[in-house]
Amino acid sequence: MSKGRIIAIALLTVTACQTTGATSANSAGADPLAAYKAAVPALEQAGGGKACVDCFLTNYGPSPFPKAFAVSPDGAYGARYKVGASMEKMREDALASCRKKPAYNPAHDCFIFFENDQQVWNP
Repeated sequence: MSKGRIIAIALLTVTACQTTGATSANSAGADPLAAYKAAVPALEQAGGGKACVDCFLTNYGPSPFPKAFAVSPDGAYGARYKVGASMEKMREDALASCRKKPAYNPAHDCFIFFENDQQVWNP
């Protein structure tokens, strides 16, 4: 399987979780998602519901850098990652994905919540 095809499948997986709310089991040992789990209360305060939180923990958290996660106060959200892409491109794509969701309301625009493994929005 080519690198481009793997990246395309990974992007489809992130996109799919935005509507399915997929979940997965945590691996044994040190918790690689600790920073993401610690951000869940702020994500919920920002507007993220259960499906958003599930996507954030299950798909966004373990994804490679660069990556960005966007959310809106109305519950829309979007995540993007692509090895070799610029952070600016990931921000733009995450915001565009968020703005395409049925829950999106232009009166309450999407904003970047997380970049790579850092929370950049604070309540």
